[in-house]
Amino acid sequence: MRPFETLHSTRTPDGSRLSLHHRDGEYFIHLDGEELMSTRRTGSESALALFACQNLADRKNPRVLIGGLGLGYTLRAALEVLPTQAEVVVAEIYPSVVEWNREHLEPLHRQALDDKRVTIQNANVWELLRDIQTFDAILLDVDNGPSAWCLSSNSRLYDRQGLQKIRASLKPGGVLAVWSADADAAFVKLLAKSGFSARTESVRDHDRKGAHHTIFLARKRPAKT
Repeated sequence: MRPFETLHSTRTPDGSRLSLHHRDGEYFIHLDGEELMSTRRTGSESALALFACQNLADRKNPRVLIGGLGLGYTLRAALEVLPTQAEVVVAEIYPSVVEWNREHLEPLHRQALDDKRVTIQNANVWELLRDIQTFDAILLDVDNGPSAWCLSSNSRLYDRQGLQKIRASLKPGGVLAVWSADADAAFVKLLAKSGFSARTESVRDHDRKGAHHTIFLARKRPAKT
């Protein structure tokens, strides 16, 4: 097997090293030398979008927020099921990741970044949630799970206050979908306490092979009167 070819690297606000690598036709993003994602295993990233957006195809002008561009597979899968009048906002905190997608990965995603439905925001999800806007679905793939953060500041997305902020940014019946490397029963309970009807889906990271990943699916419940 050939060694990794390092194509680019950058530093995160926490001082960690985020890097893009290539080997044998595949691309990999590493965080401090550990594989964060790759084009070899993309099944669960695509499933995140399908579970969150599959009921929006017939909705008028649906709005979707995707936290984290990554290698673009969640965005591509969302665009495949959303209608032509949809709006998709992608919050990507690292400009380098957007550049990497355009320079190295765009042929894989059939011009997804230039799709007229897509707006790329150089911001973290929290910044967008502070704005007064609502979405039919919010997808989070910015960490390895609700308690395994790539940035320490992301912890606020998964506590009760953060979940209530997310809930306020969802339209009635809107869906929050969260990607995680592992199951987390405590997080399911917290979602329920924060005004969601929650469940999980276990999916493989590559077709029907590879590791099991967890997708948390939380639908906004009506406020109690």
